Amino acid sequence: MSTSSGVVSALQQFRRRGQSWLDSDDHATVKLVVAITLLGLALRVVSLGYRVAHFDEGRVAYWAWHYGDTGNFAYRYIIHGPFIQHVDRWLFGLIGPSDFAMRLPVAVVGGLLPLTALLLREHLNRSEIVALALLFTLDPVMLYYSRFMRSDVLVAAFMFTAFAFLVRLYDTRKARYMYAAGVFLALGFASKENALVYVVTWLGATGLLLAKILVLPDGFRDAATFLAEAPSPSRVRDRLVGRVKGDVGRVVGIVRGFRARHDDAWLTAGAYVGHIVLALVAFGFVSLFFYAPRGAGIDGIESHPAIAASAPGYIGFWEGITNPALFPQLVETTVDRVVDQWSNWLPSGEGGSSGTGGESFWPFSGMKPYDTYMKHFWPSTAALVQGSRAVAALAGVGYLLDRLGITTPRHLIPFCFYAGFVSIFGYPLGTDIGAPWLAVHMVVPLAVPAAVALAAVVRWGSQSLATDDLPSFGSATLVLFALSVLVAQAGVGQVYTNTTEDSNPMVQYAQPNAELKGELREMDRLAAANNGSTDVVVYYGESGSQHDRYNAYVGPDRNSWDESYRNNKPTCMMWYNSLPLPWYFAAGDMDVDCENSERNLESLADQRTSPVIITQNFDPTVPEEELRAAGYEGESYRLRTTGDRNVFTVWTNEDAVDNGTAD
Repeated sequence: MSTSSGVVSALQQFRRRGQSWLDSDDHATVKLVVAITLLGLALRVVSLGYRVAHFDEGRVAYWAWHYGDTGNFAYRYIIHGPFIQHVDRWLFGLIGPSDFAMRLPVAVVGGLLPLTALLLREHLNRSEIVALALLFTLDPVMLYYSRFMRSDVLVAAFMFTAFAFLVRLYDTRKARYMYAAGVFLALGFASKENALVYVVTWLGATGLLLAKILVLPDGFRDAATFLAEAPSPSRVRDRLVGRVKGDVGRVVGIVRGFRARHDDAWLTAGAYVGHIVLALVAFGFVSLFFYAPRGAGIDGIESHPAIAASAPGYIGFWEGITNPALFPQLVETTVDRVVDQWSNWLPSGEGGSSGTGGESFWPFSGMKPYDTYMKHFWPSTAALVQGSRAVAALAGVGYLLDRLGITTPRHLIPFCFYAGFVSIFGYPLGTDIGAPWLAVHMVVPLAVPAAVALAAVVRWGSQSLATDDLPSFGSATLVLFALSVLVAQAGVGQVYTNTTEDSNPMVQYAQPNAELKGELREMDRLAAANNGSTDVVVYYGESGSQHDRYNAYVGPDRNSWDESYRNNKPTCMMWYNSLPLPWYFAAGDMDVDCENSERNLESLADQRTSPVIITQNFDPTVPEEELRAAGYEGESYRLRTTGDRNVFTVWTNEDAVDNGTAD
């Protein structure tokens, strides 16, 4: 009994000291959020390059490398927003191309997201601000995809930050927040096209918020009272008439209150118009910087390497900015390209139909059949429920606490709940592929009402401890412990281990298995040591009607191997089937050749012309015995999470390395 009393006494003393520190230090909340942010950055950067690249990571990373290698860039909706290509290109130039480098921008942006909680300080109390920062930092979905080189975390972070700056602008009426919002909106649109969906979601949430304010200002109790007191048509009519009159008066009151609080803003409307124009200029300048072509532009990408090298240059960003005479042409070229690409993305979702992993988030391009919708619905919902179950559960509780008036009602809470809840059902309608990373766009807004619930539980426990209400303190502690277990279980089991297995709800189909990473390092080592003309030979022997164009790494017609539509290397490979291997070939500066003749492959193996040979396991023409006889050792890996035709073998031979010492 004395031990239990001692523990309670120690906890009470700890609470008093913590409360004293919070009350005496005006910047205590800021310090806590900064500390949480530093923790988030560390969690995202540690072992960042450990997992082998996903199909999408390899594809976009390759084009960032290609941009740095050739100087050619053009916006393509199929690769999504250009932000990551520019930033990765700079990073590759500084620290070299690697999985760590390509993921670092996403990790940093995702790690800094908790700082945005401070911008909502007029609408969240101190405990809720800290809780929001914690949820952004520790949520498993946010953690996993902050360690994944896709633009979903980028667009989510930038657009939420822009929204937070707009909230801060409303709170303070200081123009600097308008400029900040304009810049972050531009960064959001430069990250991924579904930034537009965020704006649509905000408008929809605003409509629902207005409905709440004008129709059901007292929440669920108001709705229940209306139904209970309206048993007849006449009473319904009288109630509705009274409601309309009340709504009119309420709107008038809101407008008068707004004018009373913003009287100086009305008097300086001209200045605000000027600030809006300048904020739009900032938005346009940042957008122009990221979207403007560089080098030979699209001609340097969608043409054979030999043609791309001689393609005429475009008016790029720096040429147009430094030469006023060329600036109109720069703007025209960039706008034409953006309009062309967005016109493909918006109406019909052609990105997904290309089979290259593109997405369209435009929900009005035609209703999906039920079975297709459900195929798109479950991957993101599974990631949300199994990965972010704590946020999902807390968000519902936080919304109820706000609507029932248990916590202080604020418009921000239902606004964010509406945005997140609608996203759960809206994104599967607009996307062309079902993917778990879509859960990111649900978690970010839902984290706000979730923070309200989490902070309420913490306050419940703290107040119970202060009043010696040990049963209530124990209940609050149990809830917090259960939430911690849910987050820790998903974080450890899905973010840092089991990162490539199909059983992990965060893992999308086009993820190679983990063991391939070690083999890629070995390939890179052998290629670096090899002074011969060929580091890697990629083989696929089936041809004619037997050729599998959906899975084969090498095309059947040797005469067409050097006729690549895009300037992607190696041109002899069926490039998309083999991703992310081309990214590793490029990052390791490997010389790659192709072969489709069994006899030729046997000859190459006997001559040991290459230290690495890659074959596909479903290809019956692979001369495995001859390769082993020539000294090659093979290990098989899965390029996708499932499927018999996604298994390939890497054959390595240390003796085939040409180190330049032979006569």
